Amino acid sequence: MYKDWAIISKVFPRPIDLMQQLLKRVFEQTIQAYLETLLARAESQSALAFLRVLGLAHQETRRLVEDLQKFDAETITPAVVVLETARRSGNNPQGLLDMPGDAQTASAQFSRSRSRKNLARTDRGGDAAIDDDDDMDDEDAARERLGEARSGVSSAVAIAVLIGRSEGDNAGVGLLHGFLNRCCDDLFESYTAGGNYMSTEQAHLKEAFRQILVPFVRARSERQGPSRSKALLGMLSSVTGSTSSGNAGAAGSTDAGGATAAGGAASEAEGIINPQTARMMLQVHAEAIARAIELESEATAADAVAALTGQLVSTLGDEYVFPALEDVLEALQDLRQEPDVHTFDVVRVANIVVRLLQVHFQRAVVPYLGNGNYIYRDAVAEKNQLMSRVEMNLNLITNKAIF
Repeated sequence: MYKDWAIISKVFPRPIDLMQQLLKRVFEQTIQAYLETLLARAESQSALAFLRVLGLAHQETRRLVEDLQKFDAETITPAVVVLETARRSGNNPQGLLDMPGDAQTASAQFSRSRSRKNLARTDRGGDAAIDDDDDMDDEDAARERLGEARSGVSSAVAIAVLIGRSEGDNAGVGLLHGFLNRCCDDLFESYTAGGNYMSTEQAHLKEAFRQILVPFVRARSERQGPSRSKALLGMLSSVTGSTSSGNAGAAGSTDAGGATAAGGAASEAEGIINPQTARMMLQVHAEAIARAIELESEATAADAVAALTGQLVSTLGDEYVFPALEDVLEALQDLRQEPDVHTFDVVRVANIVVRLLQVHFQRAVVPYLGNGNYIYRDAVAEKNQLMSRVEMNLNLITNKAIF
């Protein structure tokens, strides 16, 4: 990039226009063609592969844009502004292009220093006037260095250019800053605009939750037969052995791959809730939130996180925790003998699942919802409603087991 800019700035009278056209072609042709090929290959594999590649591609493209914006602010914009002012004042613009590297460095440093001081004045408010004399001394020193480094061109011209640039509204931001942002947005517009990304993400999340709950749902379906009462009794007697390993896993690793341990598999085979299954669902949800924050704009990110969280709360409660607790209540009603003490293990495991959800909500959801707005209030209310329903069911189970 440095070599390209050095050649363009020396050969063409308006180098900024040519640089803009060059960058536009790089984004619209080279990067876009590569991105389309990469995403088409990922989409042919799975929806998850497509979403992961889309998120990583957007992240890396943003890094590229940020690097280009930094190069623009520190190299391209200072040189272009100096050239334009020299041309308007009747000086030879080529003389500025031929000035040694020290002059270019001094120009960039001067522009950056003024930008930092403007930000400092904004933060200090009314106290900024106290340091005005020191700032003027620093600016005088920078002007002197720039004048000495410059080769045969009036230092007053360069100084005037830099002062005019630094006092602008966009001090410290390059001329190509907005253009580069638009290039990145246009590159991913077809994948994110119109709710395309969120539709794909929510469909994937629904399917991922369904796959995680397959053992649990299958076990419950098998109990819907003549031997249902016997199966429910066996379910209660197997709670202790199947949840002990799940509880240990919940207190330890957060890796979703470890959630398919033997304890969790045995638990799901009996149709009992297990912390490992809940952890798998939370892990999938956290990954979806990370992609939503990366791909959605600042204006729509909170809505996207709230929608994904609502999907998690609904599935975790209506399709997993509550059906399992209802089975336990039914088993207690069918008993013709003293209640099994293993029932209390179901209460313990349900409490673990609720605590996992609360921790996940505080760490992975709340930071992206903001505070005090309606999106935050609705998400908190939905989560609290789930926890209240779980608590009510656990109280019923405890009362039936004791009395």
